[in-house]
Amino acid sequence: MTFAIMRAMAITLLRDRGALLMTFVLPPLLFILFAAVFAGTGGETSTIKVAAARETDAPAAETFLAALGRAADVALVRATPQAVSGLVADGTVDVGLIVRGDLSGATDKPPLVLLTDPARGVAAAILSARIQRLFTDELPGMAIRRVASQMQVLTGPFTPEQQERLDASVARAPELVAQGGAELMERQPVARLRAEPGVSYYAGAIAMLFLLFSAVQGAASLVDERRSGVFDRIVMSRGGVGALVAGKLGFLVLQGLALAAVLFTVAQVIYGVHVVQHLGTFLAVAAAASAAAAGVALPLAAVARTRQQAQTLSTFAVLLLSAVGGSMVPRFLMPDWLQQLGVLTPTAWGIEAFQDALWRGAGLAALLPGLAVLLGYAVLGGALTLWLIRRQVRLA
Repeated sequence: MTFAIMRAMAITLLRDRGALLMTFVLPPLLFILFAAVFAGTGGETSTIKVAAARETDAPAAETFLAALGRAADVALVRATPQAVSGLVADGTVDVGLIVRGDLSGATDKPPLVLLTDPARGVAAAILSARIQRLFTDELPGMAIRRVASQMQVLTGPFTPEQQERLDASVARAPELVAQGGAELMERQPVARLRAEPGVSYYAGAIAMLFLLFSAVQGAASLVDERRSGVFDRIVMSRGGVGALVAGKLGFLVLQGLALAAVLFTVAQVIYGVHVVQHLGTFLAVAAAASAAAAGVALPLAAVARTRQQAQTLSTFAVLLLSAVGGSMVPRFLMPDWLQQLGVLTPTAWGIEAFQDALWRGAGLAALLPGLAVLLGYAVLGGALTLWLIRRQVRLA
């Protein structure tokens, strides 16, 4: 009897293509994606965007910036010294870099200034490591000349013989220079009068994660209604399928707004995130993000035949969108191809919109592009759900 039961279950599984897909295809696919996401979090495989400028005419400054621009893992944007801070503040780049002194000579302060957004503080650490690597691998002679110039400040000019030895050492620099060296960099955070940036980021990230989870749970009622016969009565009533989809979408948006209100109230009370101070833009972002989550959840529920299928498929979709979109790891730490893929997810747009509203203090006009994308997900999801349900009604 035991083997007969096992055989019956095996036959049932083999006949259920959806169960086979979710049991044997989706888990390894999720593993591949999560491995790619977390493999890049150390910064070794990610590309950071750097806004760079120089305040000195020293030849070494241009040599250094040119070498940094050739690095495969640095996307260098040239700007004026005055513009660098703004590019960092509005999130256009991950970190700013100003060369204010001669990198091959003695200076009374570090010649490199890193302008950092506290919300992306790790980007400055990554850039610091890559600059040190650059001096070690490509510009060792510049590092030696800088140290020698600092020594001359203390001991006086070199004799011709000492200068000759210095030149010979520079020629052998790759063999002589080790990582580290004289102080090169100084960090300066972009000034803000807002809450702790990490809290602001993860408030938005967690909000998007649970907006999706709550939406898929609410949308799963479609499956229950089909099995109980309520669905048929609703479809035949006044308004029909359109009223059904509109009602589901409207409820999920209100549910998402309530969830966002609770989450961000905690963020404001405990961590000082400025929600009330930006209440109008916060509500706009929360409503658009809730609508986008509903736009993802409803088609998943419409295509599922059982509640178990709906839950499994929805969990897979939520984890995928959350991982690629930045709910678990900031996107700028991911490999470049995953950063580009993340732009296709509502999670990435929602997190960025919450960041713009609550951390950067952006106005409604600046938020409009992101809000439009989020609402686009809602419209497309609603239209797809409408088509799927009408198709099911015709085939019934």
